[in-house]
Amino acid sequence: MSDILAKLAAKIGEQGDVGFAPVELWSPEYCGELDIEIKANGDWFYMGTLIKRQKLVKLFTTVLWRDVETNEHYLITPVEKIKIKAADAAFIATDMVVDGTGANQSIAVQTNLAGQVVINDEHKIRFSHQDDQFMAYVDIRYGLEAKLTRSLCYQLADYMVERDGKFILISDKCEFEV
Repeated sequence: MSDILAKLAAKIGEQGDVGFAPVELWSPEYCGELDIEIKANGDWFYMGTLIKRQKLVKLFTTVLWRDVETNEHYLITPVEKIKIKAADAAFIATDMVVDGTGANQSIAVQTNLAGQVVINDEHKIRFSHQDDQFMAYVDIRYGLEAKLTRSLCYQLADYMVERDGKFILISDKCEFEV
């Protein structure tokens, strides 16, 4: 585990990474829809009822995949591909750690269900304005994203620099325009 991810894990009291199934290697038949919905706040519901067993939700996340062209979410196993609903991002970024400063800073985020990632070329961050709200999303894997909480977005602003009238976020030697 990299130093910054170790710092984040120590900060929140967790160790290790979440394991994910290799869904990108599987091409199962589409089997229809299942009445599972991921709400905008990250809660998972089955047939309108909150799934309270976090271990079950974490199990589902190991086989979760998003088609970036259609923005549809699926649970994929070697033999099944089942569509589910997601109101927004599949994950919520709940904490962050910044290591270094300026051009040498790295920013890691902790998600509610998908472990930690460093914002970089592999885990890009994108910014959007919806309904007059500033939002940020980090790529996690398989087209899935983590939406940063509002407080994390405000914290992130402290690490942006202004260049040529534009705001830039630097992490792990990668630059992201706001």
